[in-house]
Amino acid sequence: MNDVFEKYRISLRGMLDSFLVNPILILMVKVKLTPNAVTILGFIICCISAYFISSASFLVGGLLVLFSGFLDIFDGALARKINQITDKGAFLDSTFDRLSEAIVLIGLIYYFSNSNETNFVLLTSLSLVFSLLISYLRARIEGLGYNSKSGFFTRPERVLVVSIGLIFFSPELTVTLLAFATAAGLFHRFLIFWRILK
Repeated sequence: MNDVFEKYRISLRGMLDSFLVNPILILMVKVKLTPNAVTILGFIICCISAYFISSASFLVGGLLVLFSGFLDIFDGALARKINQITDKGAFLDSTFDRLSEAIVLIGLIYYFSNSNETNFVLLTSLSLVFSLLISYLRARIEGLGYNSKSGFFTRPERVLVVSIGLIFFSPELTVTLLAFATAAGLFHRFLIFWRILK
């Protein structure tokens, strides 16, 4: 099952690189954007999206989440293209990825709190905790000397679910799906990492 997900990601990434990523990277190089600037811009867009989401403007919020997730493809790719791969850049990227994800879900929590929808406040809070733990497990396993990106429902899938859910469906359906999917993703990644530990 895990091999299927990895093959899917590699295949999709290859298509994106050929038709979309590389042309935009060339443009970014021409306008002299730095990888860190792209990272920070993506975070700012997430903050703006959280404002719209908290104000019940889900279409605009969802579109901004999607755009921010799209930008997230480019900071690392740009660093590789212009040979500016640094530990500071990787650290900044990881930090702002977690903050971006959290701020969007906090926007949803604020909206549900104002609407007195306690059950959805709980589901969104669980989604936030599970999402951060999925990312933490990878950081922890790498800290123990292993290298694995295994598991499903990682950040790109979560961004896609939140953005598509808010654009085309409802915040209630979005967080319900997100809560169950992140719980499953966390359990799946935990099992995979547990098995590879000595």
